[in-house]
Amino acid sequence: MLSGILVYVALQTVCFVSGNDNNQEVLRRLSYLEKEVSFLKEKLKSCQEESKILDVIDQSKEKRIVPQGQQSQVAFHAHLSQNQNNLGIHQAIHFNTVLLNEGNGYSVHAGEFVAPVPGLYVFSWSIASGDRTCMKYEFVKNSAVLFYSISDSADHSDWAVSSGTAVTRMNSGDRAWIRVSDFITCSHTVFGTGFGTSSFTGFLLH
Repeated sequence: MLSGILVYVALQTVCFVSGNDNNQEVLRRLSYLEKEVSFLKEKLKSCQEESKILDVIDQSKEKRIVPQGQQSQVAFHAHLSQNQNNLGIHQAIHFNTVLLNEGNGYSVHAGEFVAPVPGLYVFSWSIASGDRTCMKYEFVKNSAVLFYSISDSADHSDWAVSSGTAVTRMNSGDRAWIRVSDFITCSHTVFGTGFGTSSFTGFLLH
């Protein structure tokens, strides 16, 4: 009887010790898993922040790069092949020789550029006047004058050439051209031959 009780106590002791060992192992594994989960959370957070940074960089690149396609190919280059004499006040200069007209925005007949797509545009020009003539002119967008200038050799016998550049945002259908100004009395003769060929160019920047 006593031996049976001792055996029972021994078995309970073994089970208790074995149970404690198992509990310790479970707790050790849980602690390890908690550390792994914490590490993975930090890693995921770092990856998400890196992804956001890359998205910002990609968006910045997209803003700087003009999208490829037919609509992004807008540019023109035209110049005079002959002189235009005695132009009237606010009369447009018709640059009659077109070297480039991507997007078909420039009209020889109207002497103006009509924006086929909205965006930021760059325009530049050079206007020449010959011996003892002067030419005052202005760059116009729709009804607004954005630039005044003059090519002046009215009191001496040589050529005078002036040039300018304008950067402006345009909507589809907005017009831009160069016309005679009424600011100063001049002969209003534009030279298109010789060393001072007059030209007008523009392109879609973005």
